[in-house]
Amino acid sequence: MQTELKFGELRIRVHWLIAICVVLTLALLINLGFWQLSRVQEKRELAQAMQLRQQEAPMPLATLSPRSGPLSEAQINDLENLSVFATGRYWNTASFIVAFQFFQGAPGFELITPFELEDSGEFVLVSRGWVTPGPGADGMPYIPPVEGLQTLRGQLHIPATLPGVTQVEGDDWPLRFRSLDIARAAELMERPLLPWVVRLGANETGVFARHWPAVTVNTRMHIQYALQWFGMALIVLVITFLMSSNFLALQRRR
Repeated sequence: MQTELKFGELRIRVHWLIAICVVLTLALLINLGFWQLSRVQEKRELAQAMQLRQQEAPMPLATLSPRSGPLSEAQINDLENLSVFATGRYWNTASFIVAFQFFQGAPGFELITPFELEDSGEFVLVSRGWVTPGPGADGMPYIPPVEGLQTLRGQLHIPATLPGVTQVEGDDWPLRFRSLDIARAAELMERPLLPWVVRLGANETGVFARHWPAVTVNTRMHIQYALQWFGMALIVLVITFLMSSNFLALQRRR
C-alpha cells in the first residue's frame, strides 16, 4: 500500500512496508548511539571512583579476593587503583623488566620484582617504577636489591590479559617482557602469583621513577562509535527522503 503526501510542489511517496523497515532501522541505529553514550557516562563514573579510591586508607593485601585469575571486568573495576599495603620480603633474584617504557621522553624499562607475603607465603609482583637502561650492549639495568622484611604501600593494577604465549627475552634474570604477563611470569618463577601488580607508592623503599599515567578511562572510542551510529541514521533518513520524493527533480528544475 502506498500513500502520497503533498507539501506544495514537494511530493513524498510513502510505501508503508518500506516505511516500517526504515523506522525500525533508524530506531536500531539511534539506540546503538545512545547505548554508546551511556557507556561514556559509565566510564566517567568509573574514573571518578578510581580517583576517590586513591584517597582511601590502604587495605591489607591479604584480605583481597579473588586470589587467582583471570578476573572478570567487574572484579577488575573493583580492584584497579585500590590502595593496599603488605608485609614480606622481595625475591631479589628473580626480577622482570618490561621494555619500551618512557619517562619524560626518555626510553627505559619498568622494573618488576616479586614480593613474598610474610603470613601466607604467596607471591605478588611489585612494580618499582621506571629505570634507565644499563651501559652494556643489551641495555640491562642495574637492579639494587631490597633486603630484609619490608612493609610496602601502593596501588593495585591489573594488566590486560594477553592472547597466546608471551615471548620472554634473556637467558638469565632479570628476564625481559614486551608486555607484562602475570601467568607467564608465574611459569618462569615456578611459583603461583596473585593476579595483580602492586605499583609501589612514592617514598617507599626500592621505588624508582613512578612513570605510570594518571588514572584515566578512555571514552573517545565510545563517542566516536556513537557519532558513527547517529551519522548512519542520518544517512538512512536522507537517502530514504531523496528516493521517495521529487526533491531532486525540483532542485534540477530550479
